[in-house]
Amino acid sequence: MKKKTKKEKKQTTTPEDSIEMVYEVITTVPQLTNFIKKLPKCRTISSRLTSTKMLLEIKNKELYQKCIELKCLSVISNWLKEYKKSVASGTDLTLDEESINMNIIYLCEKMHLSINDLKNSKIGKNINSLGKALPEGSPLRKKCEEIIAKWKQMLNDDENQEENVQESEQNIAKNELEVTNTYNSNINNNNFLNNKTKRNSHNSNPLLSNLNTKANNMNLNVANNATNKINPPKIKTYVKNSNIISFFSLLSKI
Repeated sequence: MKKKTKKEKKQTTTPEDSIEMVYEVITTVPQLTNFIKKLPKCRTISSRLTSTKMLLEIKNKELYQKCIELKCLSVISNWLKEYKKSVASGTDLTLDEESINMNIIYLCEKMHLSINDLKNSKIGKNINSLGKALPEGSPLRKKCEEIIAKWKQMLNDDENQEENVQESEQNIAKNELEVTNTYNSNINNNNFLNNKTKRNSHNSNPLLSNLNTKANNMNLNVANNATNKINPPKIKTYVKNSNIISFFSLLSKI
C-alpha cells in the first residue's frame, strides 16, 4: 500500500502555475531578491513584459550588480531562447513579445555586462541566435546585431589588452634578465681584476726580484767584510773565587 501511495503522489504532482507580476519600483535589495525569486514563474507575456519594465526602471548600479549575482540574467536568457525556438518553428512574435526581447537587450546595455557575465549567463549567445532567426530588416534583428557587434568589439579590445599585458610582462622579464646578466658579468670582471692584482703583488717582475736579491747579497758581503777587519778584543779572565785561591796556596806549601 505504501508503494502505491508514493506512485500516486508522483502522478498527482503538477508544476506551479504562472504568476502575474505587480509593477513596482525596485529600490532595495530585499525587494530585488523577492522579485528575482518570482522571475522563473513568469510564463505569461504580461508578467514577462511587466518584469522587464521593472528591471529597466532600476536606477541604482549596485542593484544591477546584485541582479547579476542573483543570476537574473540566466532567467531572462532562457526567455530569449524560448522565443528563438518559436521564430525558428515559423511562429511570428507578437508586438508584446518583441517588446519583451527589446527590453532585455536594453537592459543588457544598461547593465554594462562584462565578458564573464555574457559567458556565464549565455545571454549573448541567445541574443545572437534570436537575431539570426528573425527576418532581415526587422527592428529587433537590427538591435540584436548592434549589441552583438558591440560585444565583439569589447571582446577584441579585451584580447588585445591581454596581449599587451603579456607583451609588457615579457619585456619586463627580458629587461630584468639583462640587468641580472650585466650585474653578474660586472661582478665576475671585478673578481678577475682583484685576483690579477693579487697575483701581480705576489709574483712581481723577475728582473726586479733579481736586482733585489743581488742588492741584498752585496749588502751582506759588505757587512761580512766589515766584521772580518775588526780585531776581536782580548778577554782577560779573573778568578774571583776565594776557595780556588786557598786551594792553590795549600798545594805550594806541600
